[in-house]
Amino acid sequence: MKNRHTLRSLIFRSCKCKEILISCLAIVAFVSIPFYALSAEKLIVTDSNGMTTFKIEDNGSVSNASRLCANGASAWGSAPFVLGQNVGNRGIVITDKATSNQKNIYFGWNVGTSQDYAEMFALQEGIGYKNLVLNPSGGYVGIGTASPSYPLQMGSGAYCSTGGTWVNASSREYKKDIENLSPGEAKDTLNRLNPVKFRYKVDDDERHVGFIAEDAPDLVATKDKKGMSSMDVVAVLTRVVQEQQRVMETQKQTIEKLSQRLALVEQDTRKLAMQKPN
Repeated sequence: MKNRHTLRSLIFRSCKCKEILISCLAIVAFVSIPFYALSAEKLIVTDSNGMTTFKIEDNGSVSNASRLCANGASAWGSAPFVLGQNVGNRGIVITDKATSNQKNIYFGWNVGTSQDYAEMFALQEGIGYKNLVLNPSGGYVGIGTASPSYPLQMGSGAYCSTGGTWVNASSREYKKDIENLSPGEAKDTLNRLNPVKFRYKVDDDERHVGFIAEDAPDLVATKDKKGMSSMDVVAVLTRVVQEQQRVMETQKQTIEKLSQRLALVEQDTRKLAMQKPN
């Protein structure tokens, strides 16, 4: 026969179950749900209709009838656990339980007056941000794709290869409005590019060479004039070099023809010199 007990009447006999029970009792006390203790090692939570919604078995395993909603959250789809996050507060925090400078992993909506985006990061309190590693022992990471085939693959088709090389998505199936780049446009763009040396503000130790996006021609700069694609610059250089090669080949052929004509002229001149009387 199930007997209703108050929080004070529960007797814990198992150290392993004690910690689990304490956590569950805290939830029970917070949401004011009826609960029953069948023995010192079993806890059952029921709803107003007497249906079991949450149960801890003798072996310490926890189960719930359908879903568990916490912090004011309501059921969402078939999710077994739904956590409500208050505006201005963090969502889920996993901590190393240190007495000071705890190492925490934060996951949830951003903290602020409005929850505009989700975030996940690692932070050692009072020290600084920590590394966040995805798949340290293997596996692939996909962004915008559910079936990545490389260590990092985008839904656009771009990816980072196993060898560490970034590969841009360049298949014809990804593109439209395809037109040939004219030699004149490519040459004009190249002439307007101004290579510079610089350091990034966030990394003062490394020196780089490149371009300033705001000063670059529209053909090779992003629409917001804040970035550039190296492949765009490569395409411009390729067209310019191809045109130079075409001009050089034409000049080579012209020089060969002129050399042949000059040789004929020299040959005729020698013949005339030999035929001239002394």
